[in-house]
Amino acid sequence: MRDLQLIHRSFSAARMRTFERAIGSAAVHPFTLYQWNLRISGAFLLPLHVCEVVIRNAVAEALEQQHGERWPWQRGFYSSLPGSGSDGYNARAELQRATARFPTTSSVIAALRFAFWQHMFTQRFDAGLWRPTLHRVLPGAGQLGPPHGVRATLHADLQRVRTLRNRIAHHEPVFMRDLGEDFATITKLVGLRCPDVVRWMDRVETVTPLLLQRPN
Repeated sequence: MRDLQLIHRSFSAARMRTFERAIGSAAVHPFTLYQWNLRISGAFLLPLHVCEVVIRNAVAEALEQQHGERWPWQRGFYSSLPGSGSDGYNARAELQRATARFPTTSSVIAALRFAFWQHMFTQRFDAGLWRPTLHRVLPGAGQLGPPHGVRATLHADLQRVRTLRNRIAHHEPVFMRDLGEDFATITKLVGLRCPDVVRWMDRVETVTPLLLQRPN
């Protein structure tokens, strides 16, 4: 088919091969799945945005409670951060770059990547940060159990969300993921901070109807 040849030329045969294998012998054009993948990726931007902003604000609030309003510049907090870990991420270096570039706490918060906020949910912060603050900054977590167990679950949940976010940001296929579970995880995280935000998000998000339209 000439249209498929043109698509291969524009999007690359290697990229389209992923969708062709997924469709197999079904009577659906591979580009139909590609278009759906584009649409669902775009639809996820709104809940991903909400989740990242809500979680980083919750962490920032906990840090302010423990280290004061100027927490990014507190030496004690900086020293508590890990250097380069097994995953290659260096939270200490990232904070140092942000504080050297920006003069206010709010601007540093906006500059720090999602990876930084997820790393704040590692075990090293159980006693000094989450034990006294978790249920205050994430009120919905109170019914889920003790802070250390909830913190570990949140770390895993944020890894799932980050993986989805990064695939979308790099224009990689997401159709093979359990996107319903991805959306449920995002909703849960947002709800731990504020159920009212979840209710608003439910009114404006377009992920749910698109999930029902996935080409078979």
